[in-house]
This record gives sequence, structure tokens and C-alpha cells, in this order.
Amino acid sequence: MVANSAVRGRSSGWSGAGAAAARCVGVAALVLAAVVPATAGADTSDTALLGHSGRWLTDQTGRVITLHGVNLVYKYPPYFPAAGGFGDEDAQYLADNGIDSVRLGFAWSKVEPNPGEYDDDYLAEIVRTQQVLARHGIYSLVDSHQDGFDERVGAGWDGFPDWAAFPDGLPPQPIPGLLAAYALSPAQNRTWANFWADHPASDGVGVQEHYAAMWSRVAERFADDPYVLGYDLINEPWPGITHPDCLLDGCPAMSGTLASFEGKAMTAIRQADPRHILFYEPFLTTDFGAPVAISNPTGDPNAGMSFHDYCLGPIRTCPDNGFDRTRADDTVGVVTEFGATDDRAILGRVTGDLDDRMASWMLWSLTQNQLSDHPQQPPTGPNLVSPGTGIIRPYPRAVAGTPQNWHYDPATATFTLTYTTDPVDPNHALTDTRSEVYLPTADYPNGYQVRADGADVVSAPDAPLLQLRSTRNTVQLTVTRN
Repeated sequence: MVANSAVRGRSSGWSGAGAAAARCVGVAALVLAAVVPATAGADTSDTALLGHSGRWLTDQTGRVITLHGVNLVYKYPPYFPAAGGFGDEDAQYLADNGIDSVRLGFAWSKVEPNPGEYDDDYLAEIVRTQQVLARHGIYSLVDSHQDGFDERVGAGWDGFPDWAAFPDGLPPQPIPGLLAAYALSPAQNRTWANFWADHPASDGVGVQEHYAAMWSRVAERFADDPYVLGYDLINEPWPGITHPDCLLDGCPAMSGTLASFEGKAMTAIRQADPRHILFYEPFLTTDFGAPVAISNPTGDPNAGMSFHDYCLGPIRTCPDNGFDRTRADDTVGVVTEFGATDDRAILGRVTGDLDDRMASWMLWSLTQNQLSDHPQQPPTGPNLVSPGTGIIRPYPRAVAGTPQNWHYDPATATFTLTYTTDPVDPNHALTDTRSEVYLPTADYPNGYQVRADGADVVSAPDAPLLQLRSTRNTVQLTVTRN
């Protein structure tokens, strides 16, 4: 996403969001509702490790896991969240408000400032933030984030190193807006064309080979942590062409080139980390409704697709196209960006649509004024942003079986869930039969009533994490406000 995502701890204030998002309708806003009692300590054993079975994320007990998360991408020098003050208090606040995952961005330009030379101190900062999140039970999707390649081809863009940019002498142009820059800047398109051609860097090694080797270096640092969801191979790649047809058809003519590139990164990561999920991404044009033309680049059985939903108004082709592709490929899809707006109607519509698809998602993004109205004051009482934003909402964090559907009506605070106790992987019997539903305190300020047909409630009354244990094959849950 083009908007900057920057955070600062509440003790020192939150930094601004930077440039306005060019693609949608404003600066992203995550509006959390209310603090609930602190979460229990994170499970540090490998039972927390996530994989997938077909379209479902799963834990090591065989339960289906759904993630509601945010993007944490610090797009200012020095390009790591702790520089903006992000720390334990902030991670705890996210966890207390139902955020169980973060798309944690890093910059290739900082990991590998010169060809073949790695800045392990920078990488250690990204690891430290991931460990802060893990202590609070929050999963990290480690994301190689770029927007507009780098400043050599456009002022204000970032992510990739100067030494990997080859605009062939074409000058950068001050074109506002990422899509406009991509479509209208000859330097952008030439640079991407050379990137896809694997132009050699100054050491004679192709830039794609450098990129893959960089990913192996990164994965080494995260391979042993169960609270790493996986690796997002590249943010919003651009095909490097200027004809308008690609905006409509998903660039199928370039899909083999993209798959080859992402396949190199996948192969390199697997040399360092054999167990975390590898998330490949389609071209940027799919963010706005173009068909997805890429499938699993290597056929890795533990791969999934990361894609974005910036369709405007009532258009639903973004999630439809993404999930149509993952369904055809029998793999998991996660919507790793949507939002980029503080319009609650839009946020509520998109999260409702994603509920209909029983999907995991991560909002763009965590920035100023997203947790409270006045970031320099404590996030309590009247300083909390009111509920009804569409972001902090009930959802089934873990289902001991196969979800059939769920729905939340914010007007009445009624949540419904239906699931069967059949495991999604018939070869993996469930070893934890508890299902868990997150219920925000702000939506149920006076507690809630539960009707659970086919299950017993095994959590405390009005607990923010409702726990069920099934007594029949089909469970139908209804939660209403007191």
C-alpha cells in the first residue's frame, strides 16, 4: 500500500501516517473499540505453529484458525517499527482487542544495502519486533514490502535498494499516486522490466538471485519461531509494462515471469526454513478487481496466496477472484491488505464480505489515531474510539471441526456460527476439541447470552474468549447482547 504505516508508543505519542493513500479514499484507520482483560501468556511451544489444510489455516491440533490482523510497516528511515516506539504495551493492546496477527514489513534496501552485504543489525530490529508480538500471542507474516521500487525511480517510493534499480538513464518523475506513477513513469516501467529480466547487479549476479538469497538470510532468523505465520514474498509486484490491458486481465502474459521469480524466493527460503507457510502474491492490478493469473509457483504443499482487496463501492470481484484462485489450487488465501480508509461503512462492508467467505484478513494499516482519539493520552474511557467500526468484531478464532458459516450483525450485536466436528484434514484427528470465539467487550458491555445447540460452554460467563466443547456433530451457536 502506498500510504505510510508508522507507529509510536503511547508514552511518547503516535507518529503520523505520512502521505495520504492514493488508491482509495484516505489515510488508513484502525479504530479499536475497548480494552478487555489482558490475554494469557503466549504458547511458546510448537503447538502454536500454523499450517494449512486446503483452504483453511490450521493449528497443530487440527483446528481451523481464523486471523484478524493489521499491517505494521514502518515506511520511514530507519524502516523498523521500534524506531517509532512500537513495543510491548502496543502489542498487548492489540492482543486485548482481538488482533491476533500482524503483517510485519521490512525493506530489502536495509537488509542488503550493497550487493551481497547484509545488515544483521537491521534484521535484528525486525526480529525483536516479531518477538514482542509473539510474547502476546500475535502471529507475524514477515513481509518484503515495496511501493514504487525505490527513490531512484520516483521520489517518496521505497523498499528495494538503489543498486537493484536500472532505469537505463530515464529520470525519476514526481508523479503523485502509486498507480499513476506505475502507469505514467517510463523510469518505473523500465526499472521493473529490467528487474523481471534479472538484470545483473554490479557484482555480476542477477537482481532476482540477490533477492532470493536475501530471503534465505531473513528466513534463517525466523525459522524456529512458531508465532511466525509465514513469509509474504513481495508486496504488490508491478509487471513493468504500460499498455492498459494489463489493468483488466491480471497480466496473464507475465504470470510465468512472476511465478519464476517468486519460485526462486520460495526455493531459497526452503533451504533455511522447511515449515512456515510461503505466501506468493499476484500483480498489483488484482488489488482492484483484475483476475488472478498466478498459481503456486513451485507446487510447495505448504504455500498460500496473499492478496489485497481495494475494490470500490459494492464491487466484490477482488475477494471473489482471489478465493476462486485459491479454491482451484486447493490452497489457503489471506487478504493481507484492505481498508486504507476511516470510512466505517466501507470497513464494515468489507469485513462483512470477508466473514461471508470465512476468511482471514489484515487491515491496512496501524497508524496514528487508530487506537484512540488522542494518542498522547491513555487509551481508556472517553479517549477510546467508539465501537461499530467493522474492524473489531466477533469471530471464531479456532474451530474444532469444519466451519459452515458465520455472521455478525453489528446493529444488534448478534453473532452466529455453524460448524461440524469433522476435521478439515481427514488424516489428522482433532487433539483439541475446544472451539474459541472472540467477543469484544465494547460490543457486549453488559455481557452476553449464549445459545449453543450441540455444544457446552466451558468458559467463564461473559469471558471475551468464549470456549465451546461439542456434544454433537453439528454445532449452532448464537450470541446476543444482554
